[in-house]
Amino acid sequence: NVQPVVPFGVSQSTNVILRVIMPLMSQPGSDGDRANGMGDILASAFFSPKVAWKVVWVLGPVVLLPTATDIALGSQKFGIGPTVVVLTQPGKWTLGALANHIWSTSGAANRNDVNSTFLQPFANYNLGDGLAVGVSMEATGNWDAEETWTAPLLFSVGKVTRLGKRPVNLQVAA
Repeated sequence: NVQPVVPFGVSQSTNVILRVIMPLMSQPGSDGDRANGMGDILASAFFSPKVAWKVVWVLGPVVLLPTATDIALGSQKFGIGPTVVVLTQPGKWTLGALANHIWSTSGAANRNDVNSTFLQPFANYNLGDGLAVGVSMEATGNWDAEETWTAPLLFSVGKVTRLGKRPVNLQVAA
């Protein structure tokens, strides 16, 4: 995933944090060949307070954009739903969870509708200088497929840096 996370100040008390996930994928196709390319883009806009509290809640919309470069790599559906993050930062730790739910609103009639939940609990240890190591689970549930869930466990290394004047979180996970 290429996943920039970029905050913007929109008032004296509120930030909007844009999170765009652009998946680069490779998977077996229906004809035995591999399908390679970009999957559907998922864009979130989180509204957050500028002043940190002990427990921070941020929420906003999430949008599914049918941008896959191959039919096997995407839903061919436009979707929308709510998203929320709850986190706390005791000492050098960042602990929390991200959740969203997406319902398709339009798209290819011959493809299944999207009705999915995403849950991502996470724990990051901040090493200083914007560097962090972490662990998370990316659990995805498809409510239209007999409640099928996948839940891979990921280990990550991330770095907060600046692109121009904007802080950006760059992360690698496996």
